[in-house]
Amino acid sequence: MAKPLEEWSIDELRMEAVRVAEELARRAAQPAAGGKKPRVDVVRACENWIRGVAWDETFTLEMVEDELSLHERKAGQELGPLERERLTQLWLALRAERYRDAA
Repeated sequence: MAKPLEEWSIDELRMEAVRVAEELARRAAQPAAGGKKPRVDVVRACENWIRGVAWDETFTLEMVEDELSLHERKAGQELGPLERERLTQLWLALRAERYRDAA
């Protein structure tokens, strides 16, 4: 546990201030790209969502479109019209296969 402020000498406070300043400078000097995550592929993310089990028979086409838009916003990328159509057709096929009564 740290000492109360009253027990610190002036020299100890100066050394601690220098240590903290050096730590902040070291952190600031680290390259920003080192901690970045790799860029997300929006097509792959959407396809993984469609193939996954994050939706059920209650989902409608509008709900799927909303979810695809959400993935686009998160990734900062837009799906092309052909990719969007392909993913929609994939969802319709999987929905018909999984939930025959709902299709």
